[in-house]
Amino acid sequence: MRKMIWGSLRCLLSLSMLAGMTACSVMPWSEKEDPTVVPYKTIMSGSYQGFLKNWDDQRQPVFCALIRSRDEWEQWMKAAPTQGDKRPTGPSPDHFERNQYLLVARTMSAPDAAERPHVFTPLSVSLRDGTLRLNYLYRAPASGASYRIKDYLMVAIPKERFTTGPVVFYENDRKVCQLDR
Repeated sequence: MRKMIWGSLRCLLSLSMLAGMTACSVMPWSEKEDPTVVPYKTIMSGSYQGFLKNWDDQRQPVFCALIRSRDEWEQWMKAAPTQGDKRPTGPSPDHFERNQYLLVARTMSAPDAAERPHVFTPLSVSLRDGTLRLNYLYRAPASGASYRIKDYLMVAIPKERFTTGPVVFYENDRKVCQLDR
């Protein structure tokens, strides 16, 4: 008899919890998507067979670009295919139908393998009042290497989320670049 009562109580408790959770999921105060937040995907600097072309880093220590087409990609990136390497030299032209890229770069002491993934850290991409904003952290490499490299942070964002307007890059909460489109 006791087992039957406890079993019934457990069943009732489970059903009431399930009904409560279902009701909470359709309540009007549930969170809606924030239209100012732009989804992004980080593209590692070694993802493609190529490198960023040179720029005058004395005049412009932080390089910034918005790349919206394959032609713009080839304006800033140089293909460097090597035999046996299966990586592509860049995104396919049809990829640019859906995506665009925010690019920020610096000349720096070469980081060691452990610190390289932490030199650039994207924090957010947002769109407010027609201005696209990339906010990221930059940590200068402490490896003490005797040579310098040009490395970059690249993020892919959906093309439909931003079509025209200023693009502002914030490094460590400080504005470093603005592109007017």
